Amino acid sequence: MATKKRRRMTNAEKKERAEIKKRLQEEGFLPPDKPRLDRKRFLEEAEKEWNSREPGGIAWEFYLAEAISIMLAKTEGCSRRVSLEAVGAAKVLKLAVRLREFSRMLEEKGEKKYRLMDKYEYIRDIFDA
Repeated sequence: MATKKRRRMTNAEKKERAEIKKRLQEEGFLPPDKPRLDRKRFLEEAEKEWNSREPGGIAWEFYLAEAISIMLAKTEGCSRRVSLEAVGAAKVLKLAVRLREFSRMLEEKGEKKYRLMDKYEYIRDIFDA
């Protein structure tokens, strides 16, 4: 079965689609465009909030596990395709498991010191996934 090669839209077609989208947004049929997320600022805010959280002992582990579960279930649009956020949350889980494995491996060998590069090599495939 041969696949049909798509042709690129002309600038006129792009302009026409943009105008149609704008009109549909004004009429309320389409939601307005979301503002772009400043990722760096968002990350800094999240780190600041987390680092200044009130002490709560094991309660924070519960909330963290619940938050990760929510992110794992996140999908994109009607296609129900797995979102990048869900993949990021899954990577966090895989990293936690792998870091525990690395720790246990060192304990079994009776080692207390390791090179940072060895630890990175042990988890690198998760970053590359």
